[in-house]
Amino acid sequence: MSSQSDFIKANTSALGFTSKRDLIENLYLKSIAESYHRVEQTVSTENDIRDRFMLDLYTIDSTLKNWLQLKVIYLNWENWVFTPELSLARADISFKITGFEFIIECKRLKFADKQYFDEGLTRFTSTKYSKGDEFAGMIGFVTSNKEDNILTTLSNSVKTYDYIESDFSSSTLPHIKSSFLSSHKRADNTVIHVYHMFFSFSKLPEDIIEN
Repeated sequence: MSSQSDFIKANTSALGFTSKRDLIENLYLKSIAESYHRVEQTVSTENDIRDRFMLDLYTIDSTLKNWLQLKVIYLNWENWVFTPELSLARADISFKITGFEFIIECKRLKFADKQYFDEGLTRFTSTKYSKGDEFAGMIGFVTSNKEDNILTTLSNSVKTYDYIESDFSSSTLPHIKSSFLSSHKRADNTVIHVYHMFFSFSKLPEDIIEN
């Protein structure tokens, strides 16, 4: 019987990628970065902004859309998952292929809100989300003109959450300028590597500008 690692290796290779990290960075996250430049960048609710990305990824022709249509890759949002305690939790964005899942938690940020950690990052470090997976993501939808300040504050604060120095945490994400990476020891003594990405949605809708 094939192992999970065999499935992952075979599936990532069939998709044209060398590893899970290569697939995440050069398909999933690159697709999100490209989508950002197409979607409306006005202030709105967290769910509405997230749904703009989802609609765009499902409708604009791309490599990712082709894999989605073939049901080789699955992209879900408002995705209900069981926690290790068998209670239900709802993940904002989930990419899946056979062998592993990549979950992204989204937060609407007007400033460097502590909830980014308390209701975001700790869901991964506690293994509430992504148990058994080694990569996860956080997206901050920034609805103010304080993106640089938010990025700096959160990148410093993240080091107080069971942070681990690693090759991953010292690297960068080339497709998204406003981003940083971190590694953390989890409640089950495994390590989770987290991508932190920030996109500005501070423009006012036209109907507000006109008024």
